[in-house]
Amino acid sequence: MSIQDTINTYKIWSPEARHNPQALYAQMRREAPVYRAIGPVSGNTFWFFTRYDDCVAALRDNRFGKVFTRSRTPEQLAQLPPPNALLATIDTHMLNLDPPDHTRLRGLVHKAFTPTMIENLRTRTGDIADALLNDIAASGAETMNLVDDFAFPLPITVIAELLGIPAADRAQFREWTKTIIFTPTLDVRIAAGMQLISYLQPIFAARRRDPKDDLISALVAVEEAGDKMDQNELISMVFLLLAAGHETTVNLITNGMLALLEHPDEMAKLQADFGLMKTAVEEMLRYNGPVETTLSRWAYDDIEWGGQIIQRGDMIMAALLAANRDPDVFPDPDRFDIARTPNKHIAFGGGIHYCIGAPLARLEGTVAIEALLRRFPNMALDVPRESLVWNDQIIFRGLSALPIRLRGRN
Repeated sequence: MSIQDTINTYKIWSPEARHNPQALYAQMRREAPVYRAIGPVSGNTFWFFTRYDDCVAALRDNRFGKVFTRSRTPEQLAQLPPPNALLATIDTHMLNLDPPDHTRLRGLVHKAFTPTMIENLRTRTGDIADALLNDIAASGAETMNLVDDFAFPLPITVIAELLGIPAADRAQFREWTKTIIFTPTLDVRIAAGMQLISYLQPIFAARRRDPKDDLISALVAVEEAGDKMDQNELISMVFLLLAAGHETTVNLITNGMLALLEHPDEMAKLQADFGLMKTAVEEMLRYNGPVETTLSRWAYDDIEWGGQIIQRGDMIMAALLAANRDPDVFPDPDRFDIARTPNKHIAFGGGIHYCIGAPLARLEGTVAIEALLRRFPNMALDVPRESLVWNDQIIFRGLSALPIRLRGRN
């Protein structure tokens, strides 16, 4: 079979797959679990891993790495155009690095994301959730858009307060980060990056003069020491924490609530026993998690995998959504079961790049969904399921809107 025939077999970027990737991933797991595709925009080679065991193994295999230049020969590097300096600055974060730089930078922020430190945020997260729900209830509205009215403002407020930047600017934060991450047009991404850096630099300067009890102050102090973090790494770290600190949780809350609304028996079971919240959130992460595929990794050598030859310089993507529905690991994988145990999902990735913010995302998801169910116990989806609009890219799995009728239907 030619490459072009293979590409035409599994239309990963099609609107149908964006709306329901699980049907396609199930087919790929059976027929082509290690699948080569060509990106429709970049023209790059992508290898998609869709089986659980392959995804777990690839995420721990140091033959695949994060540093693009390490996957290229000196001759190939000589032919590449120089990178844009501004975007290179923003991309100098730990998710795009291998050890030892990854280890160094991850260690600098690990103390802010330990389970104990995150648990200390539970009360504040609950207060923010209650305030948002109070505003919705006080408005007298019969419906809400869960994304804009609740799922987005909750985590962006939490991460902004943790970092020490004004939550009042949250809409602007989201515009910048989404543009930098998702927009293919280089000039537009550069403009957003310049605006974000211009916004952050006065905050850095203020923390140097007058440190606060926040994460930016702690990171600035490390940067000032001069031996553990430089200015570019500081900018990129704050961008990463701001972007990753809200985007995944928005999708966890939204996708989780959609799963409950589509499975009213499971929602009723949870409302009858909120002691099931912990396993319920884990099942939400497995069933339709917030991240569809991992960020890019490149092959540092020619690698034989699953009967295929992945060439040096090829990109691999571990399809987390596919792995989390693998029937070899999860019995009856398409069933949404809030009491499922064990539940060894990999919604937060694996290996050294396992999501450092996983404890915070779990706490926010647990607090947010329980608060929603207690405040509006008779919620119902306000539009047909098929009319929902999903993001059209393959990294984050999320909805542009989730219209909900707050008091159900008569």
